[in-house]
Amino acid sequence: MTAKSTIEHYQSVFLGCAIGDALGMPVEGMKPTQIQKYVGRITEFIDPVEVRNDKGALICIDEFGKLGYYNIKLFAGEYTDDTIRTIALAESLIHCKEINLEDIAQRQLAEYTKRLRKDGTVKGGFGGTTIAGFKNLQAGKSYQESGVIGGPGNAPGMMMHPLGLYMDTKQVTEGIEKILQAAIAIGKITHLDPRSLASGVVQAHAIYGILNGNTREDFLSAAEAVCRRFEQPATQEFSLAEQGSLLERLEWTTSHQDVSTEEAHQHLGSGSKVYSSYPFALFMMQKYWDDPVEGLIATVNYGGDCDTTGAIFGALAGARHGLCWPKEWMETVQNGEYLKKLGSKMWEMKRE
Repeated sequence: MTAKSTIEHYQSVFLGCAIGDALGMPVEGMKPTQIQKYVGRITEFIDPVEVRNDKGALICIDEFGKLGYYNIKLFAGEYTDDTIRTIALAESLIHCKEINLEDIAQRQLAEYTKRLRKDGTVKGGFGGTTIAGFKNLQAGKSYQESGVIGGPGNAPGMMMHPLGLYMDTKQVTEGIEKILQAAIAIGKITHLDPRSLASGVVQAHAIYGILNGNTREDFLSAAEAVCRRFEQPATQEFSLAEQGSLLERLEWTTSHQDVSTEEAHQHLGSGSKVYSSYPFALFMMQKYWDDPVEGLIATVNYGGDCDTTGAIFGALAGARHGLCWPKEWMETVQNGEYLKKLGSKMWEMKRE
């Protein structure tokens, strides 16, 4: 691999994550057919979509299925827990200049706590498994005991981009294994499902690999190889019979990289389960390897957990292309300047 990263690539990992998150946020949970019916096509930041009847009440089901309203109190350009947790991880790495699991856990918990509303809901779309893990931290459990056996959620994969940057700042092969093991420990703060944990390792390594010149072919084969090493086999606690493993989905992606996006979506889906949305985001990244803007737009318009697929795609594309995003997106996404500063501070860690 040939290193090619610059400060703009670091900045764009954060901006791309937030931009993809904010583009997908308004239609999270919708099917592609529902997006087409109520929006047409997502190409810019919009307020969360609300479908109401003649009396002004929210419609919770239409001819295509259920309508979810996960981010109804957010506004155009705002991001969700995908970026919130990414920022908290980056701030810890920058502050501590090392991987400090206690600090990471407490910063993550603080971001969750300050978004709790009086009615018990949480601003930012935090998932059920994440919330359960944070409640354990609030109850006094250590970060080593706070993770729960919940659904196979996306949290580790959607927030591990800064760890990939951290790997790049080290530039020492002998340290990579230790950092990848740390990705597992970070994921376990909230999640214990082996597929969720593996996605975090794969995402960190994917960011690192792209920054160091991975090709489209390298990208997929490396993701598969890392997942094979780090995804633990099912135990009695985890029923994988119905869904299968993350590795099986990544193997399919590697062997079907040239199929149409429609075929890939039919096989993988883009729902909130990590074995669905994460492989789909990686497929779309390699499919639009040289066309990041159109690729991000296409990704979020497939709906499902599209704030997360958008965030994952955006971070990966930012690592590859640098500040490739439309000026309007970069200027209007929530906390855009601060996100660039985070990238700059992590770049300074590399220079040091």
